[in-house]
Amino acid sequence: MDKDITKLKLLLVDDEDDFRRATSKTLGRRGFTVTEAANGEEALAAIQRECPDIVVLDLKMPGMSGIETLHRVRKTEPTLPVIILTGHGDFEAAMASIKLEVVDFLQKPVDVDQLGMRIRSLLERGAEKPLREIAIAELMVQPSLYPKLYEDEPIAAVLEAFRKAFHQPVPEGIQPGQVRSALVYDRNEKFLGIVRFNDLLKLLLPSFLGDSPYSTFFTGMFLAQCKVMGNRSIRELIGHQVFVDVQAPLMEAVHLMDKHHLINVAVMREGELVGVLRGRDIILEIARSKGS
Repeated sequence: MDKDITKLKLLLVDDEDDFRRATSKTLGRRGFTVTEAANGEEALAAIQRECPDIVVLDLKMPGMSGIETLHRVRKTEPTLPVIILTGHGDFEAAMASIKLEVVDFLQKPVDVDQLGMRIRSLLERGAEKPLREIAIAELMVQPSLYPKLYEDEPIAAVLEAFRKAFHQPVPEGIQPGQVRSALVYDRNEKFLGIVRFNDLLKLLLPSFLGDSPYSTFFTGMFLAQCKVMGNRSIRELIGHQVFVDVQAPLMEAVHLMDKHHLINVAVMREGELVGVLRGRDIILEIARSKGS
């Protein structure tokens, strides 16, 4: 955006007089030239008259709602940066706003000083860029991060791979001990699935604990099972596997991970493994999206 960032024109649209006046005054002290509008009709007129650099638009207003106003704005100003403010956690409104290419969607109450910094930050880096959901391909990590194993190897190979992962150097941005999974292939190099810590814990449990409703635990059970499980095949760990296509919406991956209690999910393209989507990166993206 080729604008003098010290002389920004802002249109504030909100039917609450006290909020609008207080916010206008605070943003004015931050260097914005603020025009106020109390409803959608006033906002449309002000946009034509003032040609603002950015609009802060309340969602809930009497008469023409924020979404209705935004629909009208987009007919004549398809790239005008708009920030939606709402006092309600309305999923449908958020979806509608994203489809109408707003640059942000914020919930009230908002700290006005922080709002001012947020607006300036958006404009400085190009607020004409609308909100965009990150793609799975952008969020996933490369398969090379994880140990590679074969289905006919013993369980001991999984344990050794995890032991090495705890101690060997890791790529930049990855903390030691974060690798808690391994990738399993057959001898024809076909990817079969992911083995995770929890799979090992399940295999560690003696079968009779699951078969009987009256489980009894005693000292020595853990050590005995450790001694007898090492030579079992990795193939026994590969049960039902969950994959997500690299082109799928991110919410599909979140749903699969929640449904199957997974810490990560294999990302596929035309039957080939192209990445691993981790729960930790989804959480970090939630935090970034809330404050970006």
